[in-house]
Amino acid sequence: MRSLSILTFLALASGPVAAAPVVFDFANLKYSGSVNSGFLPTDGVACSGGDLCSSNIASSLSGDLTFTNGGLTVHAQGSYDSGAFGSGAAVVQDHENGYNGKLSGKDAIGAGLGVYHLKTDTSDDNITLKEKIWLHFDQTVALSSVGFRAEGHNTTSWISNATFQYSFDNSTWTTGLLPKDVGQFALSHTGQDFYFKYGGIHADQFYISSMTVSAVPEPETYAMLLAGLGLVGFSIRRRK
Repeated sequence: MRSLSILTFLALASGPVAAAPVVFDFANLKYSGSVNSGFLPTDGVACSGGDLCSSNIASSLSGDLTFTNGGLTVHAQGSYDSGAFGSGAAVVQDHENGYNGKLSGKDAIGAGLGVYHLKTDTSDDNITLKEKIWLHFDQTVALSSVGFRAEGHNTTSWISNATFQYSFDNSTWTTGLLPKDVGQFALSHTGQDFYFKYGGIHADQFYISSMTVSAVPEPETYAMLLAGLGLVGFSIRRRK
């Protein structure tokens, strides 16, 4: 019984333990002839223009994209110079036919998620001046890294010391360096909401190409675990 108590204490002291990492590869979108294929949104519409998919570009520039992978779901929404997400902006998933499946490195090719705020400007498909993207998970996750791509759908064409900004509450913002020649930015945070926008002293355009997260058990799960341990302990005492 003493060993069981020690195990219980360790479980409580260690806090939430994340599950195996899950990679959301938003750059995994390419064409086979005239048909888009790959890691597509579950609630998106057919690609419009030459190279992108969106929840609603052609009419109201609103809506979001939803991705599911490894039992996790993330909703992406965009905004343009406004705190009201989905107002006057649409999140998009841009494609790259040269996509090679690499998450990082100088030779990684692909695009990812961006924001559209002008229906008539077909070049506005990444995250640029006054644009912001919000990624909301349906449960608490531990974020370990974020993938970024430059306007040229690569990791190499940002300006020197290019920056972006990120937040976990859409209020307090931190400036980070866009990972030139690397493509992955280490970012450790546990939560459900992650915000990224154009900004910083050397702001440059970017796509969100991937996110690596792990599911974090809810407190109720630990309560059930401890209850189970208690029943095991009670059973051991009765046998003795």
